[in-house]
Amino acid sequence: MKQFLVIFTAAFFLLSCQNQTGSDWQTLTFIQEKPILTNVNLGDTAHGHGDGMAFEAVLKDTAGTEVGEVLGWMTTVDIEDGDSANPVYITDRIGTMVLKFDEENKIIASGGTSYKKGEQEMNIEIPQKRAVVGGTGKYKGIKGEVTTSRNKDGIYKHVLSVKIED
Repeated sequence: MKQFLVIFTAAFFLLSCQNQTGSDWQTLTFIQEKPILTNVNLGDTAHGHGDGMAFEAVLKDTAGTEVGEVLGWMTTVDIEDGDSANPVYITDRIGTMVLKFDEENKIIASGGTSYKKGEQEMNIEIPQKRAVVGGTGKYKGIKGEVTTSRNKDGIYKHVLSVKIED
């Protein structure tokens, strides 16, 4: 009886130490073709504060197979950094990006990206991070972050560090 009690207690302890909720963190990598950009100017003739930009592009896996598309919307917020004698003009855009694999399975990321004044696309090879805020279908309960970088050829790379909760 003592042996049974010791074995039962040890088994109970080992099972209770396991993390039963959710899955482990994983890395997903996708390649985005050059985007189609559509600017929506809401004010004067210059692109600036409050203007919008929609984008869409083909999404591929690392083997080059098309797996879906990227859709997004960004709102421009102009910012002047530095002091009045040496101002540095940057443009921050706050927006949402959807990695759409099909009608049911999507990953949604949200956050901000910084650009040099007047640029339409991210700086080459300077990664930017956004929060993965949710998903649908097999990505329901997803959380984490996506690091996006733009290559010299205009192709984007999205590396997601994510966990899907039950």
